Amino acid sequence: MALDEGEGLVCRSAGAPDFRDRMRRATGRTLHVPTLAERLRWHGEDSVSCANVSPGAAYFQDPDGHGWVHHSAGSFGPGRVPIDDPASAGLTKGIAGDRVMTERFCSDVLEERAPSVAILWLSEPDYTGHHAPLGSPQHLAAIAGADALVKQVFETVRRLDPTGQDILFVTGSDHGMETVADSIDLTELLIAAGLKESRESRELVVAPNGTAATLYFADPEGDLVPRVARFLAGENWVGELFAGERLAMAGLPADTPMRIAVSLAGEDRVNPYGVAGYAPIVQDPSDSESKIGFGQHGGLSPNEQRPFLIVEGGGFQPGVRRQPSSLVDIAPTALRHLHMDHDDMDGRALPRDAT
Repeated sequence: MALDEGEGLVCRSAGAPDFRDRMRRATGRTLHVPTLAERLRWHGEDSVSCANVSPGAAYFQDPDGHGWVHHSAGSFGPGRVPIDDPASAGLTKGIAGDRVMTERFCSDVLEERAPSVAILWLSEPDYTGHHAPLGSPQHLAAIAGADALVKQVFETVRRLDPTGQDILFVTGSDHGMETVADSIDLTELLIAAGLKESRESRELVVAPNGTAATLYFADPEGDLVPRVARFLAGENWVGELFAGERLAMAGLPADTPMRIAVSLAGEDRVNPYGVAGYAPIVQDPSDSESKIGFGQHGGLSPNEQRPFLIVEGGGFQPGVRRQPSSLVDIAPTALRHLHMDHDDMDGRALPRDAT
């Protein structure tokens, strides 16, 4: 994302450990809607999150300190009070770190602390998917490793709740992946087109998001916005372009310095391991590692928008649900199980009966 920290727009990684603090200083707040942790705190209930992902992603599960967040970059209790957490401090991304965190999640969080909501966020198979070809032996091993850890959590849950009525078990992925076909240096293209002065200039800032990008403008109402939109509309690597009123179609606000978003064009061909879906990415100047041939996400191509979701217990009947569902449906589903209000949310509680 791009933030104005007092000297003009600058791109910052939302995954960095200090991004939450930077965002609050620059904008006066973190998220615009309450998190699951905050909603539980309204009712005097606890939430615990254990995450082996980027620090920024982990902290934005509960950026304002309503529950407990455990992460290797630093752990916090209610009020964002730092806590001594040696069990998290030494964790690294990958299946080994995930395994240690899962052991702690099952024994300490589920069995001992028993909060109303407990969240475990594994690094795999996303971590390996970003560093190996999709469907390769390394990637399949990461999927199998993650599957075994999910099974461990499920068996712990069912040992604690043999009837399956008290504890709602939800497991899923937040996205799929596409194989990276190419890397687009969008900033350089804008400079070459006369739309940006230099890589360091702040009149227009590109925020790379894998197979997508958002563009921020120092003068959001100026004529540079439509000029850049026209330029991007003519680029063959752009799949979908969102500007003006179309921003709402992607769930994006239209009243911030971010005035254009693009999802890069995907291809429905298969990689060497038989996994379908290719897409280019927008080059991230802060990451010099080549991503070509590995997995990535962030845009709107079909395969990266096909995560899975399994719900068990809490009155859910076996069977496939064939109606559309979304990531925003998970929190209302959890709140319904806890007999807490959720009518003001964008998502809906998922149906318990198979149809």
